[in-house]
Amino acid sequence: MTAVGIVLTLACSSGGSLDPVFEIDQISPTEIISRSSNALPGITTFRFGLAHDNGNTILSNGIEVPNASGAVMVPDRYTLDADTLVSGFFVNTQVTVIDQDSYMTHPITRRWQLLEPGTSPFGTFNPVSLVASILEQIENPHIAPPEASKVGSYVIDGRLPAIALKSLTSGVDETAPRLDVRVTIDSSSLYPVEARITGRATTAESGDLVRTVRLFEFNADISIEPPI
Repeated sequence: MTAVGIVLTLACSSGGSLDPVFEIDQISPTEIISRSSNALPGITTFRFGLAHDNGNTILSNGIEVPNASGAVMVPDRYTLDADTLVSGFFVNTQVTVIDQDSYMTHPITRRWQLLEPGTSPFGTFNPVSLVASILEQIENPHIAPPEASKVGSYVIDGRLPAIALKSLTSGVDETAPRLDVRVTIDSSSLYPVEARITGRATTAESGDLVRTVRLFEFNADISIEPPI
């Protein structure tokens, strides 16, 4: 694929015109994705957020997740604070995963409980694997249109097989149409900072569902310990 020069732009404060401010390295989209994948082992901690338009992520047990956020200690510790819809009722759910142990707040008492193996509704959720899978499985990567550019970032469009989201939700429909994905990668660290994914991953989701995953505060001082 031909290398592409990316000019980052910033709107003038006095009007709506866009003026170039600087250029970042000329790297092909495929190489950008490869370098970002190679940068992942340099991440020890991060925070994340998950938001939706036109629907929610639907877990295999029918629980819907409109929004979620959390923190990660690579490779196998994370917290999750999720707004969920269960049979039409709003329930805030907090989860802590440490190695093979999963803790979750009780929906009524709000007390933490240690779950039996295999019983967590978020059992397949793994933020570290999700990020790696998106980068590894993106198809036909190409530079996003100029209007999508962000200062200090590479913005790349591509397609994803639904199976790339198996670390986000169980019950993935492997026959689902390819999803559209737009990945934003910091040009300095090469860490992925956002993935915007359009399309359904399960049979219960709508085809125009848009998931936005944001990553931030890389290598911050984050500690995750058993809540009980």
